[in-house]
Amino acid sequence: MVAFSLVLLGNEPQIQYSVDEVMDEPADYSGEVHLRGTVIIDSYDPASRQFTIGGGIHNLTIDASGSAIPPAFDEGRVVAIKGELSQVGGEWRVLASEIITGCPSKYEAE
Repeated sequence: MVAFSLVLLGNEPQIQYSVDEVMDEPADYSGEVHLRGTVIIDSYDPASRQFTIGGGIHNLTIDASGSAIPPAFDEGRVVAIKGELSQVGGEWRVLASEIITGCPSKYEAE
């Protein structure tokens, strides 16, 4: 029974927040976070592996130096990010541990 409970606890779904939800009160989300946003056009710097994701109001810098960039990653696409939210030099940013993109065909008009 204990092992079964541990399996259930280990599989709890993690809440995914929008950029705007997180950036309204970023200190409340400091630490491990799972969020989604649209990659801002012309924000990806392959040399530093940083890019910006946006919501309707706020933007957030993502440091992908510790994460693989998925093949379907592209500016203008919605991505999900798992990582560590922290304040660096007065700016909030996420050190990504995982970047997830959706299937583009899922969003194309037929």
